[in-house]
Amino acid sequence: MVTATRPKASAASRAEVPGQRGAGPAGAVPRPRTHQGAGRFGPLRVQQLVLVEVAAALLLVAWATRPLLLLPAAVPAAVLVLLALVRRRHRPVPEWLVTVVEARARKRRGARPLPALTDPAFAPAAECDPTLRTLSHTGGTGRPVGMVGDGTFLTAVLQVEALDVPLRPLRTANPLPLDVLYDGLEVDGIRLESVQVVQHTQPAPAPHMPQQAVAVRSYAPLQAQSGAPAVRLTWVAVKLNPELCPEAVAARGGGLGGAQRSLVRAAHQLASRLTGAGFRVTVLTEPEVVAAVATSSCANPRATEQTVRTGAAPRRTAESARAWRCDDRWHTTYWIGRWPRLGTAAGGAPAPNLVALLTSLPTLATTFSLTARRGLGDVPELTGHVRITGRSDSELVAARRQLERTAQGVKVELVRLDREQVPGLLATLPLGGAR
Repeated sequence: MVTATRPKASAASRAEVPGQRGAGPAGAVPRPRTHQGAGRFGPLRVQQLVLVEVAAALLLVAWATRPLLLLPAAVPAAVLVLLALVRRRHRPVPEWLVTVVEARARKRRGARPLPALTDPAFAPAAECDPTLRTLSHTGGTGRPVGMVGDGTFLTAVLQVEALDVPLRPLRTANPLPLDVLYDGLEVDGIRLESVQVVQHTQPAPAPHMPQQAVAVRSYAPLQAQSGAPAVRLTWVAVKLNPELCPEAVAARGGGLGGAQRSLVRAAHQLASRLTGAGFRVTVLTEPEVVAAVATSSCANPRATEQTVRTGAAPRRTAESARAWRCDDRWHTTYWIGRWPRLGTAAGGAPAPNLVALLTSLPTLATTFSLTARRGLGDVPELTGHVRITGRSDSELVAARRQLERTAQGVKVELVRLDREQVPGLLATLPLGGAR
């Protein structure tokens, strides 16, 4: 998890996230830094300190009882110290063991069938978290608002697009303002759990096309100059946990209805602010939310159509240590553990250019997710993930290597979420961010 100092509202210091058309003024951007959350003392976790203390206590008890017992007590003490200090895949060994146990538990839960009325387009996400459900809320004479939740939270999704203009500006010309998103975390006493930006990108020309194809040869010079992808979709997911604002929910009728009305109010307020910032914003209906989740998960439309046609519902997803498979598409998700210095005034690259660089790989699709929430003491916390999608395991492996080289070149630390690919996937779908 990372944090950044809350930016001011001025254009020169506004933090940037790429929107549908790209983003980024030339001003300085706060450099996100690794967040030392609860349960940490500096670089160590509480569990690590406990293991070291237990090891020291073993030696102390052995010495106090009988000095000759120091040697046999040193063996378990050494094991405890190794468990506390040795890291595997950027994690302490005990935490890594927890991921192994949780991965096995997810595999067992995944064998259970989905409810009969699950939308085939939403089935891949529901297989990852069977508690997820979609619903719709219609209030007054307005447009229905689609939502997704698991009984503990509700999320509404906004689609953000650039205004149609004759000449599209550069990525750094008009950013999706992070300060507006952060201010949207609290509206009229409604305190949101998080606001998440998801950008889904498909490259152009398509990587599976032959290099000598006319389309490739014609588009290559334009691509080299502008870096424009074939598809760039941007969603903003607003996530409400009713326990964070019980008074606001109660004031709007309480229960599920009060939570829905609170979420609708927060979503429309954020949509209005983004519209005022120069974007075209649509609050999605339930079918549109399902379509957004399906698009982000890169579910194969043919597999979805076959499920609708035959009525059969075979399991379409599978998780391995380094990948998640949906139909014939393979995914790997990374957590952004360290951010570089951002903003030209600070000597770094504009944030939109950095995101575009990470999402311009020659693979089926790349998804970037940035989740903002209020941390301890109302300190802004930002969590970033990158997910790459390939048509085969070999294409995914090649894309992983290229992404890791690219990230290393721009001083971004990516941590592959081994044995946590399903949680990583859920963190990159427009569901409101990782929990």
